[in-house]
Amino acid sequence: MSTDELIQNVIDTLDTAHSQQMQLNQQLESLVHAKQQIEESSSNAKDSVRTYFDSVRESLYSALTKRMNQLLGEVDRLESSNLQPLLECEDMITTAMSAATSCMEKGKEVLASGPEDHVDDLLKFKDFALSKDLNIVPEVPNLYDVAFLDVVFQDGISRELGEVISQVGHVTDRPSVHVTEVEERPGALLVKWEELDDHIEAVQFRLQFCYGEVKASQAHRATFQNTYTGPNMHHLVKRLKVKQPYSFRVSCRGENEDQWSVWSVPRVASTSISHYEWDDSSEGYSTSNESKIATRTTGLTRALYSKTQCYRSGYPISFKILDSGEKSPLDGLGIAVTNDDINSMKREGAVFLACDGTVFIDGQEMKTRLPCLTRNSLVTIETEILPNGKVRASVQVGDKELTFDWKVGKQVTLGMIGGLGMSPLTESAPCFFFGMMFSHEDWKVSVE
Repeated sequence: MSTDELIQNVIDTLDTAHSQQMQLNQQLESLVHAKQQIEESSSNAKDSVRTYFDSVRESLYSALTKRMNQLLGEVDRLESSNLQPLLECEDMITTAMSAATSCMEKGKEVLASGPEDHVDDLLKFKDFALSKDLNIVPEVPNLYDVAFLDVVFQDGISRELGEVISQVGHVTDRPSVHVTEVEERPGALLVKWEELDDHIEAVQFRLQFCYGEVKASQAHRATFQNTYTGPNMHHLVKRLKVKQPYSFRVSCRGENEDQWSVWSVPRVASTSISHYEWDDSSEGYSTSNESKIATRTTGLTRALYSKTQCYRSGYPISFKILDSGEKSPLDGLGIAVTNDDINSMKREGAVFLACDGTVFIDGQEMKTRLPCLTRNSLVTIETEILPNGKVRASVQVGDKELTFDWKVGKQVTLGMIGGLGMSPLTESAPCFFFGMMFSHEDWKVSVE
């Protein structure tokens, strides 16, 4: 081997070692984060245990003290009510004893003073004795007729409380459900999750999100808000800011259960795709709310399209009629492959919903009609790609839906859309313009 080859071998080895060193540093950093998650979550779990049992201890002490005072108060009340007649009887006996003593003393005085010579004193004593009514002797109840206070306690209450407390709480090292994937959408994120615990047959899930990047150890201090509760294992979180990080977490519960599972480890994601926007430069329309709302103004009747070819097949797009005006046959809204026809959306390469509820596919009228478009109508269009290359589309107005297969004449892919920053698409994933057309003023439509 020549010297140059040996030198090149050294250079290649250095490059390989450097690359390996970088990968190992990244792995080491990931390992440090993993260890931190375990240590910090363990510390938080211990704090939760202490806080919970301190609260239970305080509640138990408060409840026991309250019950003890209630029983003591009941004893005092029964003691007072049962002593009252005995105290009254005692007063009667004391009064009678005093009268008898007084008579005895008076009688002794009369006898000692020579009653034979003092008849008047004898008469006075007789009247005195009669006034004292010495025949009154109150009846005292027998002991078996007198109240005997005692307290009865349930057997084994301490043991039962101990058994209940011994089953309070359980330690987990894995959540029952976790976020598996977050996909970017225009001004939104599609969050997906799956179950991890085979012992729980979850029938309901709860998804929350929080602004910013939240680590698992910080989740208990962050302000999360509910964004979905239901049986689905995915949810499209709308109205998000572009390039703003959001943290998502999910929990679940089984059928007939009130208790939710522990929260999953927060998953941080953001969307780089701008929300749906109407073209703010089209004649006859004005836009507001970051071009998410378009209003028909004055000028020539023409179609208004989205700013870019941004609606991607595979998920829904919704239109809300905020205000309505007079109707014309060409009025309505929908999606289209191109935006080069401003005179009509009732044409080839478009799905169009007219104001009277008629749906047109490539300009052909469908037999089934949907509800008419009025103020507060909500229109949702959803598409998916079929194995045969067609696009299955559904148009929903209120609670009525029309589904059909659409043979899109011209495939439009992300490569034809300059720099939208969307997630990578396959060549079979068509993208469309969305649009609306109204002849009269006052029609106002929002899109999301």
